[in-house]
Amino acid sequence: MICFFKLLRILSRYSKPNRRIYVVTQFNHPNEITEQSIKAVGNLIKSGVLVNNQTVLLKGVNDNSMTLADLQNKLVGIGVNPYYIFQCRPVKRVKNHFQVPLCRGIEIIEKAKAQLNGHSKRFRFIMSHKTGKIEILGIFDGEIYFKYHQAKNRKKLNKIFKRPINKNAGWLDDLKSTSISTLDAYPYPL
Repeated sequence: MICFFKLLRILSRYSKPNRRIYVVTQFNHPNEITEQSIKAVGNLIKSGVLVNNQTVLLKGVNDNSMTLADLQNKLVGIGVNPYYIFQCRPVKRVKNHFQVPLCRGIEIIEKAKAQLNGHSKRFRFIMSHKTGKIEILGIFDGEIYFKYHQAKNRKKLNKIFKRPINKNAGWLDDLKSTSISTLDAYPYPL
């Protein structure tokens, strides 16, 4: 416990209005928001630290809109900013147990957002892919739309692209590429 208080003093010394320290938490279910975690987050905030949260969408854990909405609202209630909800990676022995298909994930996210206030719905649905960090924007006209937020190939940065729907696909690599694979993020002059 002494180490934690030393850490809080250090964070307080270095997190200033012109140069903030961020801590990213990973709460995946509202039951993880306990008295102990609320106190820890409160101490971080009192030390001047900004706290964001990233969640992994997990089958059987938080894969329904009510659970996800409850989590986001509770996070905001304790001062934590919802930041990312990640699509579960297709890792061996995890994919079949925890990965939610992309189409189902989009549906869960959209239904959850309908239950949230403005502060609770600021998160992005993201995939941390080998080619970069990709936002999963949604479904339109039989296709899933994506946007690069970070990209190994800098020319792809901020580009929007689409793939035809495959209801069983859990990852970008499970979707077939279309002939027109990338659109400009902002095709019209601002």
